[in-house]
Amino acid sequence: MYLRINRCVVVTTLLLATGASCPALASPAPPSQHSAASSLAPQFERGDLVRLRSGGPAMTVSAVKGNQVECVWTDDTGQTDDASFPTVVLQKL
Repeated sequence: MYLRINRCVVVTTLLLATGASCPALASPAPPSQHSAASSLAPQFERGDLVRLRSGGPAMTVSAVKGNQVECVWTDDTGQTDDASFPTVVLQKL
């Protein structure tokens, strides 16, 4: 039983992190609420400062491709890093 629950938690977490929807896990929102929620989502542009919602360093948006945001930042050692993140895991600073 524990293994089944653990898999469910992992799948749910992955779906939420990627912004995917799963009808079996959640009922769909009414169209009017869904449209309002979509319009409130932050729009990212090149040059914006962002941070992961879970924390971490400030990053600069270098490009936006669909629902993916490419970011660059400097780590503690002064090394430049870059990665692409789903829009749902980022917040503007």
